[in-house]
Amino acid sequence: MKKFALFSDICFAFFVSGIFSAIFFKALRLSTATALLLALLCGILTALSVGAFLLYRRKNVHLKHTDEAEKEKLLFHLSLLSDEAKTTLFQSLLSSPEHPCKRFGRLRLFTDTDFYFLKFSFSPVSADEIATLSRLKTGKRKTLFCNAIDETARMLCGRLSIAVKTGDEVYALFKNANALPKAYLGESTPSSNKKRRLHLYFSKKNARRFVTGGAMLLLFARLSPYAFYYIAVGIVLLLSAVFIRIFGYE
Repeated sequence: MKKFALFSDICFAFFVSGIFSAIFFKALRLSTATALLLALLCGILTALSVGAFLLYRRKNVHLKHTDEAEKEKLLFHLSLLSDEAKTTLFQSLLSSPEHPCKRFGRLRLFTDTDFYFLKFSFSPVSADEIATLSRLKTGKRKTLFCNAIDETARMLCGRLSIAVKTGDEVYALFKNANALPKAYLGESTPSSNKKRRLHLYFSKKNARRFVTGGAMLLLFARLSPYAFYYIAVGIVLLLSAVFIRIFGYE
């Protein structure tokens, strides 16, 4: 969840709660000062409640979606990298002072105790590819790193004592080692992101929301002692809806 979206939702909850509370307390024939004070307190309490809920939701839902999106970008990046670049990247990632990682040709690495195979592509690893790996004779533990693997190939790996690390484990390896790339191959450029945000903000679909908001403000203007502000903001929203509907993006 973007910070601006979080802030706007909290402000919306504050103003909506405050407006309805002011109308309610004014209908109880309380003084204007008392009604405004109570409405302010209701608005603050509502805004705090909404903010706590959204932050909880962000922690439990949004961050999982963020990790999933980051994982997809990493796997896409690894699939686009050249064999040489992938080998170099994993060599530095899997090396340690106690067990330095060395090359065994392209897409193959080994340490004192382990042997690693790298198979990153846009299609799952097949059983035929696993059969090719099995021809390597070694007493070390074998591990295959890949995007995905089909069920038959996974079963064959089990028979050949080859451990399989797919997308989730690969992403966790990079994240725990703080080795996620700063820039991903195939990622959108800043200019395209700015254009996408512009299309989002000025989408014609937003016109309906402006019309709904403006109509509600004009409707409640008759019930509020501050009708002028309701009418002014309502008219601005309606004019904005017309402008976006005519000149906005599809």
